[in-house]
Amino acid sequence: MKKTVIYIALAALLAACVPAEDIHVTTTGPEPVTLTCSGDVVLLRENNANLALTVNWTDNSNIGTTGIAAAPKNATVNTLQFAAAEDFAKTYDYAVAKGATSAQFTVESLNVIAGRLGLAGGKKGTLYIRLASALSAGGTAVYSPAVSVGVTPYVVDLSVGHILNSSHEDTGSVLRTVSEGVYGGFMGVSSWYNWYFLEGSGTEWGNLGQDGFPFYASSASDKWNFWFPGQAGCYYTIVDTKKAEWSALYIPALSVSGDVTGEMVFDKATNSWILGFNATAAGSLTVKISGTGKQYNIATGTDDAAAVDTQVGFGGTADAVTFGSEAADLTAAVAGAGEVSLILDLAAMTLRVDAGGVAPVETPQQLYLVGINDGWTNADWDFDNYLTLYDEDKLAYGGACNVNSKWGYRYYTIKDTWSDFYGLEAGDFASGTLAAETETNIPAPETPGMYLMTVSLSELSYTNTAITSVQIAGVGKDTGWELLDMNPGETAGVYSLAIPVEDKTPWGFKIYINGWDYFFGGSEGILRYGADGCPVDDSYIGSTCLFTVDICKGTYSIEKQ
Repeated sequence: MKKTVIYIALAALLAACVPAEDIHVTTTGPEPVTLTCSGDVVLLRENNANLALTVNWTDNSNIGTTGIAAAPKNATVNTLQFAAAEDFAKTYDYAVAKGATSAQFTVESLNVIAGRLGLAGGKKGTLYIRLASALSAGGTAVYSPAVSVGVTPYVVDLSVGHILNSSHEDTGSVLRTVSEGVYGGFMGVSSWYNWYFLEGSGTEWGNLGQDGFPFYASSASDKWNFWFPGQAGCYYTIVDTKKAEWSALYIPALSVSGDVTGEMVFDKATNSWILGFNATAAGSLTVKISGTGKQYNIATGTDDAAAVDTQVGFGGTADAVTFGSEAADLTAAVAGAGEVSLILDLAAMTLRVDAGGVAPVETPQQLYLVGINDGWTNADWDFDNYLTLYDEDKLAYGGACNVNSKWGYRYYTIKDTWSDFYGLEAGDFASGTLAAETETNIPAPETPGMYLMTVSLSELSYTNTAITSVQIAGVGKDTGWELLDMNPGETAGVYSLAIPVEDKTPWGFKIYINGWDYFFGGSEGILRYGADGCPVDDSYIGSTCLFTVDICKGTYSIEKQ
């Protein structure tokens, strides 16, 4: 085996009176290792974060030398090499940490390796793996005997990118390739919706992980999730991976003109705009669909006032609708007379007329707490208390209530309507699970008082937490994010505090419950559980302002003193 000469600092050796014959030190270098790996694997995109492959090898980190000098600890540089052929003519090299004797690969990372080596998606192929060992990066390497593993990659479709939720889970929705590295499409989202974007190549994108840089994209490991502005509804979204940025064009309304006129309604569940009308006969109709959007990007951030008014319109054909700045005639077939719906399907980019004047199902913005306060009023059940929607995807509601219940309570979805309600399946007042239309009430608390309450109708769960403090943070440079106690008012749930506004408040203020545990934010006078900070206009700087919130009714106000 070839020997490697190691040169030791001469002055140091002479000072130590080392014999001349020991100055010339050699080593045979690292020894080949024995490699093992886990078995065949089928890769599925929905399991991207799961472990797919483990590779182990025997330790060759320490090498022997001749003479008196020892080689440094962990001198060996090891590199795992993957190939699709036994000759390793083309390799994917993976550097491993010095001293390591194993490496693990997730479904996502192994699918990327398989793709770069040319394994076809959806078909079982073979990856060959060996360990290359050298004394230095780029040095002459020795190789372990190769092992092989059967891998079935999932299909990588570079024509689309996948929308992931804030937990990195695939939502089933996509943005389509506009040009290389640029993806676009329509998304129906809730207020401040958090998400990530996964390219077909396996690269995941989110927001640059620094304060003050909304709409800047990053694929780094320390990235944050993307977040939409506070306006819920329809957005034309572009992710540009080449420029490392994204944009969101909010479309609050669309108007129809031509053979039919009216204002369309957006249905988030189907990502469609719908207009119901009465067709007089079978045939066809020709319409134009247009509106005015609000463009958000790196220049505007999520500031509603900075968003740029942008004209939008649709054209093309009914089977292949196009989107741009101007509207053109679109013709759709009408099967017969009667109540019908004109449907602009943004997922399929089609326009059609369906029988039946079915309107989109609107998500209730409030959930009513019936029976929650009869201990205070000594009256029949009423719909005066409610929680406010804060996460449309989970149908999650939150808020505060001054609770004093005689017989327990229920959640009702429609004001003054005694149907469509949820009662107790299992649990106590503090937490539990719900069942629809059950006659069993959620228990009353042992101690009446102010409680923070949250409900998820999609998960059929609820929590109730006693409120021990209400504080404000985020106003002015001196107060900053110090928690300041707010003063309770005469009305339960109302709190206020006068604060000097000494500087800009770029992140707005929040109302914190029980220290930093829970908070309310919002905009335009509406307070919502878990929302971003409530904005403070720069015109308040230099003034002492009275901040007043009602955590039960979900409102806030700012008044100069």
